[in-house]
Amino acid sequence: MKDYLCEDTIAAISTPIGKGAIGIVRISGKEALSILKKIFRTKSGKKKEAFEDRKMHYGIAVDDKGETIDEVLVVYMEAPKTFTGEDVVEIHSHGGIYVVRKILRAVLSFGARLADPGEFTKRAFIHGKIDLVQAEAINEIINASSELSLKVAVNHLKGALSRKIEEIMDRLFHLKALIEAAVDFPEEDIEIIESAKVKEEIKWAIDEIKTLLKTYDDGKILREGIKIAIVGKPNVGKSSLLNALLKEERAIVTEIPGTTRDVIEESITLKGIPVRLIDTAGIREAEDKVEKIGISRSLEKLKEADIVLFLIDGAQGFTEEDENIYSIVKDNPNTIIVINKGDLPLKVSCERFEKECVVISAKTGKGIDRLTETIMEKLLLQPETILKESDTIITSERHKELLSKALKSLEKLLESLEKGFESPEFLSIDLDSAIDAIGEITGKRTVEDMLDIIFSTFCIGK
Repeated sequence: MKDYLCEDTIAAISTPIGKGAIGIVRISGKEALSILKKIFRTKSGKKKEAFEDRKMHYGIAVDDKGETIDEVLVVYMEAPKTFTGEDVVEIHSHGGIYVVRKILRAVLSFGARLADPGEFTKRAFIHGKIDLVQAEAINEIINASSELSLKVAVNHLKGALSRKIEEIMDRLFHLKALIEAAVDFPEEDIEIIESAKVKEEIKWAIDEIKTLLKTYDDGKILREGIKIAIVGKPNVGKSSLLNALLKEERAIVTEIPGTTRDVIEESITLKGIPVRLIDTAGIREAEDKVEKIGISRSLEKLKEADIVLFLIDGAQGFTEEDENIYSIVKDNPNTIIVINKGDLPLKVSCERFEKECVVISAKTGKGIDRLTETIMEKLLLQPETILKESDTIITSERHKELLSKALKSLEKLLESLEKGFESPEFLSIDLDSAIDAIGEITGKRTVEDMLDIIFSTFCIGK
């Protein structure tokens, strides 16, 4: 267990490592201002003792030998009105790898230590600037892969989910207070609350939690995206379809069967949903060892995919090779039949199949929009309205598990009430379990054991 008293001063590079116009070294802690005074000089080379709160100062950064590192802009932000709740200093230099790292080394030599991953955000949580949901939202914003996932993360950072969790917590705490009173002062003959009212409150909490849990599948897709595997025999246009969806020439397209020898994966967004497109090697009987490996990988990718696009060359018709592949994918409920070369006379139609089927032309782009709509319908996704129905979408597996745990306890409590078990001590056990689980979502209870797990996923300097 680490020390969460935050008595030391931390520092890290807070901009991406690499060439850039600006690089930022961030310092947080009680020695931040002292370190700034050691590293900063005016343009004329003089030390500066007074730094106005939240005002930029232009000068030079020096190392522990007094040698100039770079021209810089620095700003001092006084606690507690900072992100971390501590004194914070930022040093803005030119963005070269060497210069930013040299400034960081100087800062460390003047008394700071290198921050752990996510430690700046952890300190913001410890000092009550944000709750755990908002802390996790910062990481979600950094890693957002689509506009919709960014919008959900921003809503979390603004406190939309936290407010809903707090609303549920407040109602349950009110019940807990009454139950505890009955347990602690039985001689006063305190009536907890009429049974009907207790049931009403518990049912309300159950409904609210169920509503949140229903958003998880959409939330998970917004965070992680969906995997779409394109399968079919060689030379049916799989790579052409990949290129059509990407709107760029990513995969090599030739008339030679077996051109794609391995799995190709590319990321795009479809209607705001992050998508991982997987162009697989053509599935057929192959003698070539390399092609066999590619086909084996293709079959593995089919098991991982959320959607399988089974591509058929409509101009050739439904061949024996197609039949063999169809026998592999037909039982997958998320398989969509895609008949390609719709710009030519077709020898097979969608009427032949019982599954969803779309006719396209990967060459001209015909039917691509309809294919996208079919994919969304298959996943029961409505990207245009996904955030209009509720601002409180859950995207975290941690949140889902804790809400599910709370739901189970509340349903058990409701069952006890409906069976006539109204002993305060008995009711308190399940209610406490529900409150503990919900409290862990925002970190309102002691959650030190989970802090390292949550914040270790952050990048250094955030």
